Amino acid sequence: MKKTEFVDLLKKDEGSKKQPNKKQLKRLTRLEAKPSFLGLLIGSYVTFTLITFLAILLIFLLFNWLSRYQQVDLSTAKLPDFSAYLKSEEYSKIPTVSIFGVDGWFEVVEEDGTFVYSSTGTSHEYTLDELALIKASDSKDTIDTKTLASDDGNSYVITRHYFVGDKEHNAYLVLDKNYNAISGDLGLGKTSFTQKEYEILSYESEHPYYVFAKYAYKMNDGTNRYVVFLDTNDKVDFKFEYIIGIMIGIAIIIYAVVMAIYIQYINRNVQQPLAAITIAMRRFARDGYRETINYSGPTEFEQLAASFNEMVSLLNATEMEKQELEKRRQRMLAGLSHDLKTPITIIQGFSKAIRDDVIAEADKKRYLDLIVSKSENMGELINSFYEFSKLDHPDFTYNMESADVAELVRSHIASIYDEFNIRKYNLETDITEEQLFAKIDSPMMIRVIDNVVSNFFKYTPVGSTLLVEVKKDEEYVKIEFADNGNGIPKEAREDIFEPFVVGEKSRNNQGSGLGLAVCQKIVTAMGGTISLAEKPRSGFVTQFDILIPLASVDNSI
Repeated sequence: MKKTEFVDLLKKDEGSKKQPNKKQLKRLTRLEAKPSFLGLLIGSYVTFTLITFLAILLIFLLFNWLSRYQQVDLSTAKLPDFSAYLKSEEYSKIPTVSIFGVDGWFEVVEEDGTFVYSSTGTSHEYTLDELALIKASDSKDTIDTKTLASDDGNSYVITRHYFVGDKEHNAYLVLDKNYNAISGDLGLGKTSFTQKEYEILSYESEHPYYVFAKYAYKMNDGTNRYVVFLDTNDKVDFKFEYIIGIMIGIAIIIYAVVMAIYIQYINRNVQQPLAAITIAMRRFARDGYRETINYSGPTEFEQLAASFNEMVSLLNATEMEKQELEKRRQRMLAGLSHDLKTPITIIQGFSKAIRDDVIAEADKKRYLDLIVSKSENMGELINSFYEFSKLDHPDFTYNMESADVAELVRSHIASIYDEFNIRKYNLETDITEEQLFAKIDSPMMIRVIDNVVSNFFKYTPVGSTLLVEVKKDEEYVKIEFADNGNGIPKEAREDIFEPFVVGEKSRNNQGSGLGLAVCQKIVTAMGGTISLAEKPRSGFVTQFDILIPLASVDNSI
């Protein structure tokens, strides 16, 4: 993309008529200095083409090397097909090359290893132990050998995988430099080997493309003989006349596969992420549709998708927070309006009645006392709302200092002890003597205690008991307030800390429903939590738990 086109695109997207600044132009110039995306595509295509060409060249060289076998008429002939020649000792009629390959051979020996015939014309005999070590042609056994060098000379490790019936077995044997057993057992009944016997065992391990085995058969007179053979057909298993066709076919397949991979690579790693991001951005701009992109691929595209997802996540979180704040605002306004409407109605009604002289002189003082009471309730509600709103103000700050929470609670509860006696309520305390220091705002912490105690007085019958306990709970100071009053209605428990929850769930003429909401704001600002216990302690129906991190805990303010 040219710089002018990119600038036009920026102007179109931003809906601005401003030209890019110097910093933007410098960045554009730096982008132009890098290889273009088209150049990257061409480079990738050339790379894939080169790989294809080299693969075809290697195949051609391989088949050219195999062309020395063009005179061989390989077939599917097997040794048992010529058992008649074996029994009649017409060994020369057996097609050695067809059965065992160009480099293959076979030898016929008596059951005691005495030489009878060799396709190579070389006389060779085997001992009984050597014959026993040559595996049968239909055997599934495999033997692997390894030579280990040491200061004392080579040692040898033989691993055998064999079958007894349908059951598989594995065995091993370690030999010293003289081929004597050091440890293990192969299950062959031998613990010492000659060099030739070891060569028989290790032949297939050292020649993985060959098969060295024996084939047993009976002569017409009932005597047993063996055909010891070397099969090299695994080395060449195709006919030469198909070499050219196979080479061309494989070349076409390789090229097609490489091209398919290349096309898939371009589609998956370039077109798909660009299309996904483009569609997501268009839907976002047009419909406000905020959906993240699930993409995995090249780092550049992953970073682009991750940036888009981060933007979407932040916008979604902001939108959800905005909606939640709007709901809370509406709920607070509804609660405040509801709580103000009732006393205002009463004050207006009684005031008009007194003004219009429709109330007897003896009842006026009672009505005036009621007007004063309702106006005081309104003042308390407005003050509570002001305090709640003040905690959210950006200019409000907490004076956080290290303080002994246990001593603070003890002192404050002692200062309000007489109020419990006057109101005819009971107070129990269980405050640890241990010093529990935490970073708190002491006046605000006292405000939390007062709000909880105030709720106790408002919502529990006379004669109820409040238990205040302070103790250490792992890395926290735990403050418990438990009472045996009427409890909290089930429908109000889930959002008991929401503003004006009393106004919505269990409103009466005593509370504003802001006390616990204020408590939660203060405790949260101190890095702690306040919660309503699911199962209060025995003998109590309601319990609030406050947890404040101890000062020894890493809790940066």
